[in-house]
Amino acid sequence: MFIPKPGTTKKRGLGIPVIVDRCLQAVALGALEPEWEARFEPKSYGFRPGRGCHDAIGAIYSTLNGKNPQRAWVLDADLTAAFDRIDHARLMAALGTFPARGLVRQWLKAGVVDRGRFARPRRELRRVG
Repeated sequence: MFIPKPGTTKKRGLGIPVIVDRCLQAVALGALEPEWEARFEPKSYGFRPGRGCHDAIGAIYSTLNGKNPQRAWVLDADLTAAFDRIDHARLMAALGTFPARGLVRQWLKAGVVDRGRFARPRRELRRVG
């Protein structure tokens, strides 16, 4: 299924995993999220649980209107096809000995079926570790 990209005539593919994969992905998320959330920069708001654009706007407002603001710039980045360009080998290496590494590898390698044709992901996994 393809959905329109805002502000453009392009469409992006929308993956709809089967129920079993959704359940397994939720389990993997529950296992990985606490550790990885602790590693992220506190001032990062994109794709973070319990955070949204209004939280970012509030932080910017507080910083710029606070006593003696030290930073007068804000970075807002929309990286084109960022998730298409994630280095799978580096991601797998970062997972270390995570017990569900094999499942994550399979999810990264999974292709899509579009109009009855199977399309492989553009980025193939290299073996690391």
